[in-house]
Amino acid sequence: MTLHVNILINTCFYLPVQKLITVEEGSDVILPCSLWPKKDLRLTQFIWHKDCQMVFEYDNGHLFSDERPGQSEKFKGRVSHFPDELEQGNASIIIRNTTRADSGEYRCSFPSLQKPQEFHFKLDVVGKYFDVTVKDVLSFKDWSLVSTLLSSCCI
Repeated sequence: MTLHVNILINTCFYLPVQKLITVEEGSDVILPCSLWPKKDLRLTQFIWHKDCQMVFEYDNGHLFSDERPGQSEKFKGRVSHFPDELEQGNASIIIRNTTRADSGEYRCSFPSLQKPQEFHFKLDVVGKYFDVTVKDVLSFKDWSLVSTLLSSCCI
């Protein structure tokens, strides 16, 4: 009985749970991340990664983003954080003008804490067209859009 309770507690409370966030291509998205209990993050470090790419880093008041090397080129000029909310423990970021290439797994980590913490997210950027299954092709009304898209992608 004790073993089953320990497995249940470890599964429910200690394994990182990946949250799915879906957004439409071209829009902005906030990837949420904060510590509980709340901790002032102004004098700590948090890092955002997508796969092996650095998306954003904050380190004791220094931003390793647009001005400093290390940030992946595809995120330059599109990622920011919430500096006024660092004192309340908010390490969230916003990615502007999302593309399908932004889809993937993201990690928000706090490596410099006494007990390092990491949070996982999956971002799914969906396109404006062709993500919805067309059930009846004959009922599709805007054939000029289809021919424009086909001619631009298939030439």
